[in-house]
Amino acid sequence: MSLAPVIALLLLAATPALADTVVSAKPEAVAVVIYRDGQSARGLALIIEARTVDLPAGRSRIRFEDVGDGIIPQSAAVEGLPGRIAERNFDYDLLSPGSLLGHSIGQTVRLVRTDIRTGREHQEPATLVSGPDGVALNVGGRIEALHCGGETERLVFDHAPAGLSDKPTLSVLADAPRAGRFTLRVSYLTERLNWAADYVARINPDGRTLALTGWITLANRGATGFADAPTEVVAGNLARQSVNPPDIETSPVETECWPTETTHGGWPKLQLGRDVELLVTGSRIPQPMLANVSPMMAGALQKRAVQSDLGDYKLYTLAEPTTVAAHQTKQVMFLSQPAARFETVYTHTVNEYEAASGPPEPAGVMMRLENNTGHGLGQPLPAGNISLRLRYGGRELFAGEHPLTRDVPVNEPFEIDGGAASDVSITQRMTSDTGRGKAFELTATNAKSTAVTVEIRHQRGYRAGFKVAAESKAHSLKAGDPVWRLAIPAGESRMLNYTVAFTQP
Repeated sequence: MSLAPVIALLLLAATPALADTVVSAKPEAVAVVIYRDGQSARGLALIIEARTVDLPAGRSRIRFEDVGDGIIPQSAAVEGLPGRIAERNFDYDLLSPGSLLGHSIGQTVRLVRTDIRTGREHQEPATLVSGPDGVALNVGGRIEALHCGGETERLVFDHAPAGLSDKPTLSVLADAPRAGRFTLRVSYLTERLNWAADYVARINPDGRTLALTGWITLANRGATGFADAPTEVVAGNLARQSVNPPDIETSPVETECWPTETTHGGWPKLQLGRDVELLVTGSRIPQPMLANVSPMMAGALQKRAVQSDLGDYKLYTLAEPTTVAAHQTKQVMFLSQPAARFETVYTHTVNEYEAASGPPEPAGVMMRLENNTGHGLGQPLPAGNISLRLRYGGRELFAGEHPLTRDVPVNEPFEIDGGAASDVSITQRMTSDTGRGKAFELTATNAKSTAVTVEIRHQRGYRAGFKVAAESKAHSLKAGDPVWRLAIPAGESRMLNYTVAFTQP
């Protein structure tokens, strides 16, 4: 007896039945956790979705449509299935004019021409020869380039090619031991969502306190929106590996006419059966990209976000579900402190490697704050950008921006750079240089009507054996550098003399 029939039967028995396709068009509920990624504009978010599907018994291909278009496929997890998952895929070949043409080469389409003089339309079958980088057609045995004949032309497609999706889609091949309705939990990491902290510091009329307002700015640079989602953001330096998400940028259609490159301006108009037009826009979602939108112009929710601890990170939970729409930024308040006390200090830094003597220079303005309840604060401050405002004559004037370069925990000091002073100046002069030491004379002048405090800081550099050999006023240390504080009454000047020495020139 031949073994061939037996082997064929065994192979047939081992081959899974053809999978049915079950489509989950969108989630019933979604939650979003956005992690701050200051090193990349791509950002990172954890998406958790609830989806209900009706599964037949046996093998099914479940298509989860409308997932985040920056999804990291290897991070996806599906829970709640009655059986095992055989495989999973991410379909990112999206339906666009370029992909439509690329997948239709060799297929028959309808070429519709409109006479620009009479407005009459004429259509005939054509075979797509090339595209989208230069669309060429075989029309009755003639090879023609689209939009190169001087007439208005468009293509009509009776159906979309297999394999193209109009939404980013995650699919899994699953084996179900029984049929039924199942609620699944789909979670994955996706890029193109990010957040940042933005602050507005308004100096109060007393000149000693400021009102500090903090906003969580959410940014969705992707083409997938998340509606009515409980949203949280995480502050802290996230450890992560560099990954490259699938490139799902849609490809445009190029007109290539020879020898004059083009005889008709604009992109072609395509149709998908029954006069349903697909305009070539280069994007699958006709929404404008809100590029370079000022955070203060974005939509703002007035309810505060609630801060809590998440291990070594800080978690901010938005007070109510929000919609993070595609290509959108929005803001949610997380901090409002009306009277944070600060000290204004006028600063000057001596860098011995630069010019040691020169004309008077404006002093820097530094606002120093303590992040504690006694000074009107006492909440964790995520790194971000501070916009400084001044109230003057009933108006509010912009007074500069300053980056808060680190997360400031409770009970730690921080500074806001207020720019340069116009009425406090420093004159610097080097009086000697022996190779093993330098002597400096600095004069601080206060032209204001009130007393000020000036700090002179000497950047010590990397010379071995650095020390302050002589000084007219005792110094303190800041990050290893000597610092001198001078109290200068209104309309007066004060002088500082000191000598630094080092064991190596």
